[in-house]
Amino acid sequence: MPNVILIYPRTLWDVKNVTTRLPLSCLYIGSVLQAHGFSVQVIDQRVDDYWPETLSRAVKKRPLWVGVGPMTGRQIQWSLDASRLVRKTNPDVPIVWGGVHSTILPEQTLAHPLVDMVVVGEGEITSLELTSVLHAVRQSGNVDSAVFRNIAGLVWHHNGRTIRNAHRAARPMDEWPFLDYGLVNTDHYILSEIPGERSLQITTSRGCPRKCAYCYLTVVPDGRRYRAESPCRTIERMERLIRLFNLNAIHIIDDEFFTQRKRAVKVCELIIERGINVSLRTNCRIDYADQMSRADLDLIRRAGFKNIYLGAESSSDRILKFIKKEITSDQIIKVNKKFKEAGISPKYSFMGGFPTETITEIKETVSLMANLVHDNPNAYTTPLQLYSPYPGTQLYDHCLKSGMKMPARLEEWATLGWEKIDYSCLSKHEKQFLEKAAYFTFFLDGKTVPESMKSPVMKMATKAYSRLIRMRIKRNFFAFMPEVKLIQWKLENTH
Repeated sequence: MPNVILIYPRTLWDVKNVTTRLPLSCLYIGSVLQAHGFSVQVIDQRVDDYWPETLSRAVKKRPLWVGVGPMTGRQIQWSLDASRLVRKTNPDVPIVWGGVHSTILPEQTLAHPLVDMVVVGEGEITSLELTSVLHAVRQSGNVDSAVFRNIAGLVWHHNGRTIRNAHRAARPMDEWPFLDYGLVNTDHYILSEIPGERSLQITTSRGCPRKCAYCYLTVVPDGRRYRAESPCRTIERMERLIRLFNLNAIHIIDDEFFTQRKRAVKVCELIIERGINVSLRTNCRIDYADQMSRADLDLIRRAGFKNIYLGAESSSDRILKFIKKEITSDQIIKVNKKFKEAGISPKYSFMGGFPTETITEIKETVSLMANLVHDNPNAYTTPLQLYSPYPGTQLYDHCLKSGMKMPARLEEWATLGWEKIDYSCLSKHEKQFLEKAAYFTFFLDGKTVPESMKSPVMKMATKAYSRLIRMRIKRNFFAFMPEVKLIQWKLENTH
């Protein structure tokens, strides 16, 4: 019988062993709970096609609580679907929401009838204390609401009032136990981001000290406080992963791996000293990469970092300054050249739909995406992400002034996401272009989608479509694109 059920909600495009990364949020919380004697069941909607049945059976066993932690957007709808099923199956089981969205808007989240409590910020110790309290309540039969008041990081109801407990301070990364991978079937999460790879994901740090005006880390507790585990612990965890799952690649999905240069260098040196031979990928800021010498890049490459993700966001220096990215378009182009010469494949992320951004600037960003791939055959791009405002960030007020109406209820946030935008100041034509671009740029680099295809015919077809997209960008011709509807349908109906 599980004491706690943790649900990882679906995203928009979930394909086993292609896009399904480990549910690390559930693993961190679940590992802490299990290390203290509680049993945990993780239900991942992305990989369990029969998750309603799995969840219903688990809830009938009377767990102490059920937790879910969606990001803003579609994950909220699937989290509500799960919460509704929990309530229907066993109305007495508390439903606890956490994660970024709930942390930013705890009161609005708690106002929903399917949410009983909200965990704000890092949830490991808050979840542990909540589980201990609920276990004691069940054992004694004495339901005294006062026992919840001392759980830092918890937001809850009492006598019709919303109670927000004291802030929970973040803990050093080295204090967390090693992740208990027995909580999930890791076969679902071993990815081949490049053909022939067996890759899993780890985090070695949390937080980012920079001040990007759109980023949720500027709002959530301790989001701008950079915390990293020791280099030796990082190496120990990498070796453990490789040994347990026969990996030849690891993806470090930190918010920003290179914030502390000395630590990053030490990790690279230890990898080389210990003879760890795997392909590595992680995130890096454009300005950090621009500051790297050729010797730095050679060290990173020798350590195994063959792929680096870079947040470029826009081709417009005006927009980059407006969003406080602290980089320039010239730096993006310069870094692309440096990485090409160093033999490291960059993967750039871009965004569109910022307040004050013009359709011309957005098309120039799409053109830069195509140019980076043209100039560096080893470069990749993510699809164009449509900007979604997080309340409390510096761009939030700009969005309100631009005419965007912020959702007043939890379920309304489920309609937002990387592929949709709702600025009333945009013309119908501009909005349509942005939403189309979010889909067709999936194929822009000519590598990301084809490399995920098993069928030779589909590989050829997607590569041909990629060439068509780049031709459209070059000619600025985006009329009559019926294939976008097909892509959208495929994303919506993956499961």
